[in-house]
Amino acid sequence: VPRLYRKVAVITGGSRGIGAATAKIFAEEGARVIITHRNSASDAEDVRAALPGDGHRVIQASAADTSAIKLVATSVAETEKRLDILVNNAARTRVIPHDDLKALDDDFFDAVMQTNVRGAFATVRAFRDLLAAGDGGVIVNISSLAARMARGSNIAYC
Repeated sequence: VPRLYRKVAVITGGSRGIGAATAKIFAEEGARVIITHRNSASDAEDVRAALPGDGHRVIQASAADTSAIKLVATSVAETEKRLDILVNNAARTRVIPHDDLKALDDDFFDAVMQTNVRGAFATVRAFRDLLAAGDGGVIVNISSLAARMARGSNIAYC
């Protein structure tokens, strides 16, 4: 029996990179995976279509939008009744020269904080009851090396 057989997992930012790889591994281990994405529906659908097993879904929702995250939680509650694994993977950044602080304007700085910091908290808050409805649930907060290196837009969350 696969390790995650019949487990339900939500992966924010699951349309590419670490999120897509996590979705693949979880599905291979038997989990039913719900992938969220901000604006990459085609990529997210490609990931979903390649996952082994049944019942995987894609839901458009920005981690920076608390209302959208609450709607995802409501959708999961209606179809799954519980959540076993929550992976906070959604993040926001952009490439800017290290010495160009003007390129890291207030609007973009705020967008990084909304997604990378507040978004993770808001997602946990939205899914708390669903995580408790099963066997306690697991929360995984993903952080990349970018969070430890003050370069370009990474300065916003170092």
